[in-house]
Amino acid sequence: MNLRKIAVTLVLLLVLFPVMVIAGGAQEAPASEPVEQEKRVVSLAPNITEVIFALGKGDTLVGRTDWCNYPPEVAEVETVGSIQQPSIEAIIALEPDIIIASTHAPKDIADQLVKAGLDVRYYYGPQSFEGVYDVINSVGADLGAEAEAETLVNEMSARYSVLKEEAATFESKPTVYYAIGFGEGGDWTAGGDTFVGQLIEVAGGENIAADVSGWSYSLEKIVEQQPEIILVGEALKDVFVSSPFYSDLSAVKNGRVYGINEDKISRQGPRLIEGIEQLNAIFSE
Repeated sequence: MNLRKIAVTLVLLLVLFPVMVIAGGAQEAPASEPVEQEKRVVSLAPNITEVIFALGKGDTLVGRTDWCNYPPEVAEVETVGSIQQPSIEAIIALEPDIIIASTHAPKDIADQLVKAGLDVRYYYGPQSFEGVYDVINSVGADLGAEAEAETLVNEMSARYSVLKEEAATFESKPTVYYAIGFGEGGDWTAGGDTFVGQLIEVAGGENIAADVSGWSYSLEKIVEQQPEIILVGEALKDVFVSSPFYSDLSAVKNGRVYGINEDKISRQGPRLIEGIEQLNAIFSE
Protein backbone atom coordinates (compact mmCIF):
# COMPACT_ATOMS: atom_id res chain seq x y z
CA MET A 1 0.00 0.00 0.00
CA ASN A 2 1.42 3.38 -1.01
CA LEU A 3 2.23 5.87 1.69
CA ARG A 4 0.51 9.16 1.07
CA LYS A 5 2.08 12.12 2.76
CA ILE A 6 0.75 15.64 2.36
CA ALA A 7 3.01 18.30 3.87
CA VAL A 8 1.33 20.74 6.25
CA THR A 9 3.14 23.84 7.62
CA LEU A 10 3.18 23.97 11.41
CA VAL A 11 2.12 27.37 12.75
CA LEU A 12 4.76 28.88 15.03
CA LEU A 13 4.03 31.27 17.87
CA LEU A 14 5.13 34.82 17.15
CA VAL A 15 7.54 36.04 19.73
CA LEU A 16 7.74 39.78 20.38
CA PHE A 17 11.09 41.25 21.11
CA PRO A 18 10.77 44.15 23.59
CA VAL A 19 12.86 47.27 23.10
CA MET A 20 15.17 48.15 25.98
CA VAL A 21 16.43 51.68 26.59
CA ILE A 22 20.05 51.63 27.68
CA ALA A 23 22.30 54.71 28.14
CA GLY A 24 20.02 56.95 26.17
CA GLY A 25 19.80 54.60 23.20
CA ALA A 26 17.44 51.80 22.07
CA GLN A 27 18.72 48.24 21.98
CA GLU A 28 16.89 44.99 21.19
CA ALA A 29 16.87 42.33 23.85
CA PRO A 30 18.34 38.98 22.80
CA ALA A 31 15.84 36.98 20.77
CA SER A 32 14.27 34.09 22.63
CA GLU A 33 13.78 30.74 20.94
CA PRO A 34 10.44 30.42 19.12
CA VAL A 35 8.04 28.12 20.95
CA GLU A 36 6.56 25.34 18.85
CA GLN A 37 2.95 24.41 19.48
CA GLU A 38 2.16 20.80 20.27
CA LYS A 39 0.64 19.12 17.25
CA ARG A 40 -2.98 18.02 17.34
CA VAL A 41 -3.13 14.37 16.39
CA VAL A 42 -5.93 12.01 15.40
CA SER A 43 -5.09 8.31 15.51
CA LEU A 44 -7.01 5.94 13.27
CA ALA A 45 -5.42 2.76 14.60
CA PRO A 46 -5.04 1.17 18.06
CA ASN A 47 -1.35 0.41 17.60
CA ILE A 48 -0.64 4.04 16.68
CA THR A 49 -2.52 5.23 19.77
CA GLU A 50 -0.44 2.92 21.95
CA VAL A 51 2.78 4.19 20.37
CA ILE A 52 1.78 7.82 20.97
CA PHE A 53 1.21 7.19 24.67
CA ALA A 54 4.35 5.07 25.02
CA LEU A 55 6.35 8.02 23.68
CA GLY A 56 4.85 10.29 26.33
CA LYS A 57 2.83 12.23 23.77
CA GLY A 58 -0.67 11.29 24.86
CA ASP A 59 -1.52 14.95 25.39
CA THR A 60 -1.23 15.56 21.65
CA LEU A 61 -4.06 13.11 20.90
CA VAL A 62 -7.36 14.87 20.20
CA GLY A 63 -9.17 12.03 18.43
CA ARG A 64 -9.13 8.21 18.22
CA THR A 65 -11.23 5.28 17.04
CA ASP A 66 -13.56 3.11 19.10
CA TRP A 67 -10.98 0.32 18.86
CA CYS A 68 -8.32 2.42 20.60
CA ASN A 69 -8.78 1.09 24.14
CA TYR A 70 -5.28 1.21 25.61
CA PRO A 71 -3.92 2.72 27.78
CA PRO A 72 -7.01 3.30 29.98
CA GLU A 73 -6.65 7.09 29.91
CA VAL A 74 -7.35 7.06 26.17
CA ALA A 75 -11.04 6.78 27.14
CA GLU A 76 -10.91 10.51 27.85
CA VAL A 77 -10.01 11.26 24.21
CA GLU A 78 -12.87 11.99 21.83
CA THR A 79 -13.77 9.15 19.49
CA VAL A 80 -14.28 9.65 15.76
CA GLY A 81 -16.08 6.35 15.18
CA SER A 82 -15.07 2.82 14.24
CA ILE A 83 -11.72 1.97 12.74
CA GLN A 84 -13.31 0.92 9.46
CA GLN A 85 -15.85 3.72 9.25
CA PRO A 86 -14.61 6.81 11.10
CA SER A 87 -16.58 10.03 10.74
CA ILE A 88 -14.96 12.41 8.26
CA GLU A 89 -16.92 15.30 9.74
CA ALA A 90 -15.83 14.48 13.31
CA ILE A 91 -12.18 14.29 12.27
CA ILE A 92 -12.26 17.60 10.40
CA ALA A 93 -14.02 19.30 13.32
CA LEU A 94 -11.08 18.40 15.58
CA GLU A 95 -8.76 20.46 13.37
CA PRO A 96 -5.85 18.01 13.55
CA ASP A 97 -2.37 18.83 12.32
CA ILE A 98 -1.68 15.18 11.60
CA ILE A 99 -3.83 12.09 11.12
CA ILE A 100 -1.94 8.83 11.57
CA ALA A 101 -3.33 5.55 10.25
CA SER A 102 -2.12 1.98 10.10
CA THR A 103 -3.57 -1.50 9.61
CA HIS A 104 -7.31 -1.72 8.83
CA ALA A 105 -7.76 2.02 8.16
CA PRO A 106 -9.74 2.32 4.90
CA LYS A 107 -7.87 3.91 2.00
CA ASP A 108 -10.96 5.76 0.75
CA ILE A 109 -11.34 7.49 4.12
CA ALA A 110 -7.74 8.64 3.97
CA ASP A 111 -8.26 9.92 0.42
CA GLN A 112 -11.25 11.99 1.52
CA LEU A 113 -9.26 13.50 4.37
CA VAL A 114 -6.42 14.36 2.02
CA LYS A 115 -8.85 16.08 -0.34
CA ALA A 116 -10.03 18.11 2.64
CA GLY A 117 -6.49 19.44 2.98
CA LEU A 118 -5.43 17.33 5.96
CA ASP A 119 -2.07 15.64 6.51
CA VAL A 120 -2.56 11.87 6.59
CA ARG A 121 0.28 9.48 7.39
CA TYR A 122 0.05 5.72 6.78
CA TYR A 123 2.52 3.54 8.64
CA TYR A 124 2.79 -0.18 8.02
CA GLY A 125 5.89 -1.84 9.40
CA PRO A 126 7.20 -5.00 7.71
CA GLN A 127 5.32 -8.14 8.71
CA SER A 128 7.71 -9.09 11.48
CA PHE A 129 8.36 -8.14 15.07
CA GLU A 130 11.14 -5.79 14.00
CA GLY A 131 8.64 -3.99 11.77
CA VAL A 132 7.21 -2.27 14.83
CA TYR A 133 10.47 -0.37 15.17
CA ASP A 134 9.76 1.43 11.89
CA VAL A 135 6.31 2.42 13.10
CA ILE A 136 7.62 3.71 16.43
CA ASN A 137 10.43 5.72 14.83
CA SER A 138 8.08 7.24 12.24
CA VAL A 139 5.56 8.36 14.85
CA GLY A 140 8.39 9.65 17.01
CA ALA A 141 9.65 11.78 14.13
CA ASP A 142 6.15 13.18 13.54
CA LEU A 143 5.76 14.23 17.16
CA GLY A 144 9.25 15.49 17.88
CA ALA A 145 9.95 12.49 20.09
CA GLU A 146 12.86 10.93 18.24
CA ALA A 147 14.89 10.37 21.41
CA GLU A 148 11.96 8.73 23.19
CA ALA A 149 11.35 6.50 20.16
CA GLU A 150 14.98 5.43 20.08
CA THR A 151 14.90 4.57 23.78
CA LEU A 152 11.69 2.54 23.40
CA VAL A 153 13.03 0.65 20.40
CA ASN A 154 16.28 -0.17 22.20
CA GLU A 155 14.38 -1.45 25.24
CA MET A 156 12.10 -3.62 23.11
CA SER A 157 15.02 -4.93 21.06
CA ALA A 158 16.91 -5.98 24.19
CA ARG A 159 13.91 -7.83 25.64
CA TYR A 160 13.21 -9.42 22.24
CA SER A 161 16.75 -10.82 22.05
CA VAL A 162 16.41 -12.37 25.50
CA LEU A 163 13.08 -14.00 24.62
CA LYS A 164 14.47 -15.44 21.38
CA GLU A 165 17.37 -16.93 23.31
CA GLU A 166 14.99 -18.45 25.85
CA ALA A 167 12.83 -19.96 23.10
CA ALA A 168 15.93 -21.48 21.53
CA THR A 169 16.56 -23.43 24.74
CA PHE A 170 13.22 -25.27 24.60
CA GLU A 171 13.79 -29.02 24.34
CA SER A 172 11.04 -29.19 21.75
CA LYS A 173 8.61 -26.80 20.13
CA PRO A 174 4.96 -27.50 21.02
CA THR A 175 2.58 -27.56 18.08
CA VAL A 176 0.20 -24.60 18.31
CA TYR A 177 -3.12 -23.55 16.80
CA TYR A 178 -4.44 -20.02 17.25
CA ALA A 179 -8.25 -19.95 17.04
CA ILE A 180 -8.99 -16.43 15.84
CA GLY A 181 -12.47 -17.40 14.67
CA PHE A 182 -14.32 -20.66 15.18
CA GLY A 183 -17.66 -22.41 15.22
CA GLU A 184 -20.43 -22.23 12.65
CA GLY A 185 -18.78 -19.24 10.98
CA GLY A 186 -15.78 -21.35 10.04
CA ASP A 187 -12.28 -21.70 11.40
CA TRP A 188 -9.84 -18.84 11.12
CA THR A 189 -6.23 -18.74 12.19
CA ALA A 190 -2.90 -17.04 11.47
CA GLY A 191 -1.19 -18.58 8.45
CA GLY A 192 2.54 -18.77 7.96
CA ASP A 193 2.68 -15.55 5.96
CA THR A 194 0.92 -13.51 8.64
CA PHE A 195 2.52 -11.33 11.25
CA VAL A 196 0.83 -13.18 14.13
CA GLY A 197 1.76 -16.58 12.73
CA GLN A 198 5.40 -15.56 12.73
CA LEU A 199 5.19 -14.37 16.35
CA ILE A 200 4.09 -17.87 17.40
CA GLU A 201 7.26 -19.26 15.88
CA VAL A 202 9.45 -16.56 17.45
CA ALA A 203 7.98 -17.32 20.89
CA GLY A 204 9.00 -20.95 20.63
CA GLY A 205 5.91 -22.61 19.18
CA GLU A 206 5.33 -24.54 15.96
CA ASN A 207 2.36 -23.04 14.13
CA ILE A 208 0.37 -25.89 12.58
CA ALA A 209 -0.94 -23.42 9.98
CA ALA A 210 2.54 -22.34 8.89
CA ASP A 211 2.05 -24.03 5.52
CA VAL A 212 -1.03 -22.00 4.55
CA SER A 213 -1.44 -18.39 3.52
CA GLY A 214 -3.84 -15.90 5.01
CA TRP A 215 -6.37 -16.60 7.72
CA SER A 216 -8.74 -19.33 6.54
CA TYR A 217 -8.40 -22.86 7.94
CA SER A 218 -10.63 -25.90 8.48
CA LEU A 219 -11.79 -28.12 11.32
CA GLU A 220 -10.61 -31.16 9.37
CA LYS A 221 -7.04 -29.84 9.35
CA ILE A 222 -7.16 -29.05 13.06
CA VAL A 223 -8.34 -32.60 13.85
CA GLU A 224 -5.68 -34.05 11.57
CA GLN A 225 -2.88 -31.98 13.12
CA GLN A 226 -4.05 -32.37 16.75
CA PRO A 227 -2.12 -29.36 18.11
CA GLU A 228 -0.70 -29.69 21.60
CA ILE A 229 -1.68 -26.12 22.47
CA ILE A 230 -4.64 -24.03 21.36
CA LEU A 231 -4.71 -20.25 21.80
CA VAL A 232 -7.94 -18.28 21.84
CA GLY A 233 -9.04 -14.83 22.97
CA GLU A 234 -9.41 -14.80 26.75
CA ALA A 235 -13.08 -13.79 26.55
CA LEU A 236 -13.86 -16.77 24.29
CA LYS A 237 -11.91 -19.55 25.98
CA ASP A 238 -14.93 -21.08 27.75
CA VAL A 239 -16.98 -20.87 24.56
CA PHE A 240 -14.33 -22.74 22.61
CA VAL A 241 -13.81 -25.43 25.25
CA SER A 242 -17.55 -26.10 25.54
CA SER A 243 -18.13 -26.20 21.77
CA PRO A 244 -19.02 -29.68 20.44
CA PHE A 245 -16.96 -28.95 17.32
CA TYR A 246 -13.69 -29.16 19.26
CA SER A 247 -14.44 -31.55 22.14
CA ASP A 248 -12.39 -34.38 20.61
CA LEU A 249 -9.21 -32.35 20.27
CA SER A 250 -6.40 -33.54 22.53
CA ALA A 251 -5.60 -29.97 23.62
CA VAL A 252 -9.16 -29.60 24.90
CA LYS A 253 -9.08 -32.95 26.68
CA ASN A 254 -5.69 -32.20 28.22
CA GLY A 255 -6.63 -28.74 29.43
CA ARG A 256 -4.18 -27.00 27.12
CA VAL A 257 -6.48 -24.34 25.70
CA TYR A 258 -5.19 -20.93 26.78
CA GLY A 259 -7.02 -17.63 26.82
CA ILE A 260 -4.69 -14.82 25.74
CA ASN A 261 -4.80 -11.05 25.43
CA GLU A 262 -5.08 -10.86 21.65
CA ASP A 263 -4.34 -7.14 21.47
CA LYS A 264 -0.79 -7.85 22.61
CA ILE A 265 -0.02 -10.04 19.60
CA SER A 266 -2.18 -8.46 16.91
CA ARG A 267 -1.25 -4.78 17.30
CA GLN A 268 2.07 -3.70 15.85
CA GLY A 269 2.85 -1.53 18.85
CA PRO A 270 4.93 -1.37 22.04
CA ARG A 271 3.01 -4.16 23.81
CA LEU A 272 4.10 -6.76 21.26
CA ILE A 273 6.97 -7.67 23.53
CA GLU A 274 4.43 -8.48 26.26
CA GLY A 275 2.58 -10.62 23.73
CA ILE A 276 5.68 -12.67 23.02
CA GLU A 277 6.30 -12.98 26.74
CA GLN A 278 2.82 -14.42 27.34
CA LEU A 279 3.26 -16.92 24.50
CA ASN A 280 6.75 -17.80 25.65
CA ALA A 281 5.45 -18.57 29.14
CA ILE A 282 2.72 -20.84 27.74
CA PHE A 283 5.01 -22.71 25.36
CA SER A 284 7.63 -23.35 28.04
CA GLU A 285 5.23 -25.19 30.37
